[in-house]
Amino acid sequence: MPTARRTLAIALPLLVWLSIQPAFAAPGSALTEENTAVTRLVQRFLQAFEQLDMPNFIACFADDATVFFPPPEPVGRFSGKEAIKTHFGQVFAAVRKASTRSSPPFHRLVPEDLKVQLLDDRTAVVTFQLSNANRSARRTLVLEKLRNAWLIVHLHASNVSIPLPSPTPKASARSPMSPGPER
Repeated sequence: MPTARRTLAIALPLLVWLSIQPAFAAPGSALTEENTAVTRLVQRFLQAFEQLDMPNFIACFADDATVFFPPPEPVGRFSGKEAIKTHFGQVFAAVRKASTRSSPPFHRLVPEDLKVQLLDDRTAVVTFQLSNANRSARRTLVLEKLRNAWLIVHLHASNVSIPLPSPTPKASARSPMSPGPER
């Protein structure tokens, strides 16, 4: 099936399934085991990224995976493992150059608010954020169980700037929302 139709075939049932899935699986269930396996893949993916370990990093992707990178990266979709590997090679080089460390881990990636949504026994969506003082890096992974292993079939990355706190107004300054002078 062509990639666009395959993506649509995964995305549409995914949206329907999300609306009817229970919030959690019963302890000891097959869904709990799959949730654990998905979480392990995400941990492996992030650890390989921290260590700039391209072989283990790219092994987390399906052969026909797609990626949307956040700005300032190119705006187009990267399709296929080789295109993803080539571009992440540039990202890895920039991280290595900017790092204060000469050995792994070259940076720390601590996922916040990680959520695994199992759509069925072979499809999952994982969302999380990575934050620093300047931005919140939102990440969405679509995973598929292929040949008995969970792999990333799509990574969507977007960054949101965190606004600087506005200076505290002086005590004598009046806000436009404050009531008029006392009478």
